[in-house]
Amino acid sequence: MQKQAQAFKKRKSQIASSVEDVVEVADYKGYSSHTRESLSCWNPDSIGFNLIEHVLCHIIKKERPSAVLVFMTGWDDINSLKDQLQAHPILGDPRRVLLLACHGSMASSEQRLIFDKPEDGVRKIVLATNMAETSITINDVVFVVDCGKAKETSYDALNNTPCLLPSWISKAAARQ
Repeated sequence: MQKQAQAFKKRKSQIASSVEDVVEVADYKGYSSHTRESLSCWNPDSIGFNLIEHVLCHIIKKERPSAVLVFMTGWDDINSLKDQLQAHPILGDPRRVLLLACHGSMASSEQRLIFDKPEDGVRKIVLATNMAETSITINDVVFVVDCGKAKETSYDALNNTPCLLPSWISKAAARQ
């Protein structure tokens, strides 16, 4: 188990350092200063809540009416993103957006709300873990936003226990 944990950490750091190397040497002259600034602040260990927020705004403004499913890594990230989105002038407006969370730790009555169709003119956004992908189907979802990370079991050698840690998903998992 200890060797597996070390291999996992090594793989994770190899991916992160490879991306950092590419970002460092890339020529972004054709991009706006805002984009270049965003890339310079990239952190492989964090989830881009601001990017998710911008993608959701784009969907609301430019795409056809339908529900959106956002895959996050866990309850803490779901709550943090929900708080950020509720503070947004468009995404936090209950007349325009029905913002729902879905997680196994929630009461069944709350989880059932994700299956209800919202009122006309209101877009439903469901924040869930990628486990929702395999266990439920939300019929009105057309758009899926994936943060690109999922929790994987790894081994904590110091405490001699398995633990769930967010890590980048594979291309195959993303396609699925």
